[in-house]
Amino acid sequence: MSDDKKVIFSMSGVSKTYKNANTPVLKNIYLSFFYGAKIGILGLNGSGKSTLLRIIAGEDKNYQGDVVFSPGYKVGYLEQEPVLDDSKTVLDIVKEGVAETVAILDEYNK
Repeated sequence: MSDDKKVIFSMSGVSKTYKNANTPVLKNIYLSFFYGAKIGILGLNGSGKSTLLRIIAGEDKNYQGDVVFSPGYKVGYLEQEPVLDDSKTVLDIVKEGVAETVAILDEYNK
């Protein structure tokens, strides 16, 4: 199968209701992402966009349904209002975010 037809992520029957809420913010969502696809998520305020992204990124595990990534694929997630360590510089924070990739490159270059 060519890469452009490869499903790298799928979500099946995902629903999410917050505690003390009568209505689910997500209800029975099915979607798939193909390799190389460009994805946009649009919706009104409070419609579940951030909740959907947190589930995709693995930040929220309290939902019903199935979320599956193909082996070797993962998601990075930056919150709308990230909590940053005031004792670190911007460069330090960026380096933390790419540390895994830098380590792989360092190992390769040995």
